[in-house]
Amino acid sequence: MKIECNIIQDLLPLYVEQLVSEKSKMEIDEHLKECNQCRKVYKEMNMPEPHIQYSIEPAESFRKYVKKKKTKWGIKIAAITVLVVCTVVMLRLIAIGGLFAFLALDIANSEILGDTDVSHYSWYMGEDAQEEYANKWGMNESIFPKEITNEMRVTDYKMVYYNPWDAQYLSYLVVEYEEEDYQTEAERLKNYVSTDYLGYYGSESFMEGYKLLAMEADPYYGFVYALETGENKIVYVELIFCNYFMDLDYESMIPKEYLPVGFDATKDNLYRKQKLKE
Repeated sequence: MKIECNIIQDLLPLYVEQLVSEKSKMEIDEHLKECNQCRKVYKEMNMPEPHIQYSIEPAESFRKYVKKKKTKWGIKIAAITVLVVCTVVMLRLIAIGGLFAFLALDIANSEILGDTDVSHYSWYMGEDAQEEYANKWGMNESIFPKEITNEMRVTDYKMVYYNPWDAQYLSYLVVEYEEEDYQTEAERLKNYVSTDYLGYYGSESFMEGYKLLAMEADPYYGFVYALETGENKIVYVELIFCNYFMDLDYESMIPKEYLPVGFDATKDNLYRKQKLKE
């Protein structure tokens, strides 16, 4: 997932001197390919006389510093400089709740959380959701039920959470309602002010037999929606991510019929390529 530019620029002095791990180097290489601003900083950092001010101010490149200070005290000071840079980066990440992302610099895979126990529903949804699920990139989840009640017959449920760099969420809930409760819930969803979703990530429609009741769509952060399937059954779905793609193998985690026809949020999807060119 995309790393913030200020973090990349903090790491550039170490990157220039080849003092970062292989994993961190790969992440920085990828970022520099796509980010003109950071690439400009990197090029100017390699000039004989840098003339810009970085977020952590190296008076000169790390190599020049060590060459001028090739004494016992000079090496110690250089080591302290490296320690300060790493400490500042860690503090910034902690400040944005990203300590996990910092550790992920050298961890190939982060843990994928998958939960199919509907009794845990309130952990992930609603006002009492746990901290990491309380604000899913600002997406409105009110399409989903506020809570699971005794009158609701839940036939399928899954919640998936993954945070390699930026948090991603996949969830679906299938409920069979009694006739009166179904009519009430269907009416609530039909009164929801839905947003357009056509064209987002290649989405065209939904499969035959699945009628859209409500949709909260964002061209960057994904979808939250509800479908009716007949027999008083409603399917609630959320696909929330960022950077125009999902790291999750979502097609193996959710029935295909619950997804929009044409939906493609893989890393090389056409929608992402078009957006990155804009």
